Amino acid sequence: MNDQPKQVHCDIHGPQDETFVCQHIVQGLSENQPYGFWWAEDSDQARPDAVCTACNELVALKGGEWTQEMLEFASVKLLCGACYDRAKELNLGPI
Repeated sequence: MNDQPKQVHCDIHGPQDETFVCQHIVQGLSENQPYGFWWAEDSDQARPDAVCTACNELVALKGGEWTQEMLEFASVKLLCGACYDRAKELNLGPI
């Protein structure tokens, strides 16, 4: 089994590892505004899927379940690894 992330082409950063985040983190990048950055602590991925504070709180209210409502609210988006790193730093400070 290949655990290596798939590659995507970013118009800014070129070939990069693919990552997945909620739409609010992507929105925060375009606005240069932090919305929070949460991921599963038990993940062994270098760049685990991440969600903003609002999405994280909604999942907690749903008992940790990703309901259809949660999936629609999060509207998960693809980011390149470098954009992911930029979003993480925007929300958490220097990596």
